This record gives sequence, structure tokens and C-alpha cells, in this order.
Amino acid sequence: MKHNIAVIDLFAGPGGLGEGFSKAGFKVILSIEKDPVACETLKLRHFYHQFTKSVPNIYYDVIKGYKNTIVIKKQ
Repeated sequence: MKHNIAVIDLFAGPGGLGEGFSKAGFKVILSIEKDPVACETLKLRHFYHQFTKSVPNIYYDVIKGYKNTIVIKKQ
């Protein structure tokens, strides 16, 4: 079910709440987090890639356990 309510995820942490809202049909328009470790986890979440409209190949390497570092650039 789609909702016409925009969500801003402040103090997003690793992004679980934002992903939950996204899966429930809300439009998460912004996630904000300053902790570097939480940001790296946030970047791995599926809904984050809806923001950037791209999934870099290194994302799949991390998921498979081949890499310990990810770099995501906005194109």
C-alpha cells in the first residue's frame, strides 16, 4: 500500500527503521547519520540504493564476503 507521506530518517543508524517504512509503502526521502560504521551498514541496505538509483558491483562483492570495504559514488 502506497502512502503519500514523506519520511525523513534522522539519526538513521544502520537504516532499519527507514527500510521498514520503505517496505510499508512510505517514501523515505532522506536518511541522516553521522556514525561512520552505521553509515557503511546503511549503504548496504536495499532501500539506500533506491536513493542513488544505482547498485555498484562492489555491493555484490561485500554481500558475498569478498571485500571488507565498500565505496559508493553518486553518478
